[in-house]
Amino acid sequence: MKITRFILSALFGCCLVLSAVACSDLSGDNSDFNFGDMPSDEPENPYDGQGYDRLPSSVRLATYNTHRCEGWTQNSGTDRANYNNTAKVISLMAPDVIALQELDKNTTWHPTDQLQELADRTGMRPYYCKTIDYRGGDYGIGILCKTAPKNTYAGDLPGEEPRKFFLAEFDDYIFIATHFCHKSDENRQRSFEIITEYITAHYISYTKPIYLAGDFNTSEIPETALESWKIISTSANTFVNTASPSRIDYVLVYTGNSPHYELLGTAVPSYEEINVMTVSDHLPVLVDLKK
Repeated sequence: MKITRFILSALFGCCLVLSAVACSDLSGDNSDFNFGDMPSDEPENPYDGQGYDRLPSSVRLATYNTHRCEGWTQNSGTDRANYNNTAKVISLMAPDVIALQELDKNTTWHPTDQLQELADRTGMRPYYCKTIDYRGGDYGIGILCKTAPKNTYAGDLPGEEPRKFFLAEFDDYIFIATHFCHKSDENRQRSFEIITEYITAHYISYTKPIYLAGDFNTSEIPETALESWKIISTSANTFVNTASPSRIDYVLVYTGNSPHYELLGTAVPSYEEINVMTVSDHLPVLVDLKK
């Protein structure tokens, strides 16, 4: 088992090297973060030797582009979704809340509610956000969480294919899920502005952390966005269905309200129980924070 974990760690280490080269000029990058003041006899990586189990007294946030639960390849005429595999990855991560992208709901391609399928298998609460009409049903993003949010809100974002941000407020923090436009830097920059403007307008006195998680479809976060947001997720590659893997999935924290938070660890996890490289064309991202 240790040999298997070593091989997987080596593979992800290669991804980290590639990502560091591609993103070395990214302000706010978390690649050199050493996970805080660890005791001298503890490893720099808090997950070493224990897999990716939850760290003590932590809150775990996550994001995962599901690729419609179909693995690396898709055929729009055939339903090949494997909900057990996607749910297995989510269950192994054991997040308190996770942002999910690329979900069908009652379409002719996938004639079921994909988020509900995952909720049934993980025991988490589903909250769906439709972004477009699609093949007789809906397509969009969603949130799975262990406890019900106090409230939710869906806001419009620009894109040749319309996009959304989906906000859920919990007792101790706000969690925002999103999936930005893949075709336009201008649309992505404007999306950051819209979300920031919404927070400023509605949560100006909110002192608890506000997190933004999802597929941003860029390996370079705009400098203007990093004036209000800080990357707290791993610099490892997250999009793997390409000859040039890259990091495009993130968790950020809003800095405009000077929030108090403590980052314990972050990773693109690997598991002996399932090969995450085959479940989606994206890899999951987790962030552990002090409770």
